[in-house]
Amino acid sequence: MTDRFEPMTKAEVVAAQRAWTKYVTEQDVENLLELYDFGSADEPLLFKPTLADVIRLDRAGAKSYFVGGNPDYPHDHGFLKRGWKSVEFQSAAGPILKAGGLGYKDMGHYTFTDGDGNATRADYTFAYHKIDGRVLISLHHSSLTWFPPVDE
Repeated sequence: MTDRFEPMTKAEVVAAQRAWTKYVTEQDVENLLELYDFGSADEPLLFKPTLADVIRLDRAGAKSYFVGGNPDYPHDHGFLKRGWKSVEFQSAAGPILKAGGLGYKDMGHYTFTDGDGNATRADYTFAYHKIDGRVLISLHHSSLTWFPPVDE
């Protein structure tokens, strides 16, 4: 499958992250899903959402996380329905070019802020590749940031 991947630049990955942020804040699930490569049964998307315990491998699972309403994922209530007004990526050191030069990876924190100013911080890992001129997400792992207890 990697023979169809194309070279890309760090700027293209940053642009894809900006598009992801735009579609999250606009609650535009269809365009958001277009940023993911759902692959095939042998090489599916790997998606572990922030507020879910089930890893998603296909479009239906990803869509359910973002908008809810799928009986196969009864705990999904729609991440986009939380009304996020901003998302800020804080990369640890990237995006970083992967070995072979046909993909990028990135890890860090992102902060989601809702319309009331409440912030939710999560840790993320993304992997990207480019097919047919489009930078796509092939791996997305996200989890709430762990904060150590404060000594009293």
